[in-house]
Parts: sequence; C-alpha cells; structure tokens
Amino acid sequence: MNTLIKGLMVGVMSVTISACHHENPLKTQPAKASVTFLINASANAEKRLHFAIHKDAYGFAYLECMEGKQSPDIQCNALYQGMIAFAKEGHYAGFQMITQADLTEQKVFESLADEYAETAAIIWPHFVSGT
Repeated sequence: MNTLIKGLMVGVMSVTISACHHENPLKTQPAKASVTFLINASANAEKRLHFAIHKDAYGFAYLECMEGKQSPDIQCNALYQGMIAFAKEGHYAGFQMITQADLTEQKVFESLADEYAETAAIIWPHFVSGT
C-alpha cells in the first residue's frame, strides 16, 4: 500500500512539473517560422501602439529594441507586450504562449538576427485587425 501511494505521488509530481515546463517557442519552432512571427508581431504591435514609424519600416522596432537602440518613438516594453497580445490572438500556431522573457532572450535573438534583418528588408508585414 505504501509503495502504491509513493508511486502515485511520484507520478503526480512528474505530471505537475511537466505541465509547468515552458520552452521558448523561438527555439522550438523553425527559424523561418520564428522570424516571420517576430516581424509580423512587431509590425502589428507597432501599428496598434501608433508608433511614429514610416510605413516601409514596420517590423523593425523589435530589431531596434533587441539591439539596444534608443528612440523616443519606440517604447520597447510596450512593444513586447503588444507582441505578446498579438501572439495570444493565435495568428501563428506555436507562439500563443510566448513570454517577454522569450522575446528578449539575447542568445535566441542573436541566432535569428541576421535572418530577421534580411527577411524584414524583403517582405511586407501581414497586418491583422486587432483590438
């Protein structure tokens, strides 16, 4: 009986730990999918927040924030929260649970930065209507 109870307790603890585990979707999704999500999440957040950004530069605010550039026209924390809100809307599968810690993880950003800059320069962001 004690063995059964101990076994059940270990099982419950394992399930609890697994349920709480969060892995950065920018690491688990393919790089191209991550970059596409980041560009579009940034562009949509920029537009919704009414950042004073030239229409051809939508999608670059995330890059600027992560590179540490300071601009009075861009509030990085507001941008990150806007990107999280965009993600929760479910436009990109696999990114709905993204956190600010995920978005601002420097090593992940560095691994995606070149592809982000190249992709942002050649595509037009997809805008969705949002709240």
